[in-house]
Amino acid sequence: MEIVEKYVTASATDNYGQAIHTTFPASVFLNMLTETEALALFRSSTQIIADTALLMSRRDAEVDVNSTRFDNVMTACVAENIFTADRVTAFKRGIRLKRPEEL
Repeated sequence: MEIVEKYVTASATDNYGQAIHTTFPASVFLNMLTETEALALFRSSTQIIADTALLMSRRDAEVDVNSTRFDNVMTACVAENIFTADRVTAFKRGIRLKRPEEL
């Protein structure tokens, strides 16, 4: 069975009339991570990262990429090389549904 991801981080050049969401379910955020990113996020011993990973996995809270908490977690993730600064910038732009040709 093939798993098809429905969401993708928005591009700064997206102009297809699709809504860009900056607040979305944690499950959507977790599904956008690569296997390496997800493993690093869940194995982190940095308290803010570990707490956030636990909360995201235990309930479907919302991720708000414009929040102070998101900024703090992403700063810690960049410091631990879980994400690059470019990847965080992509997350900060929000998400959008994939177009049919991207599925």
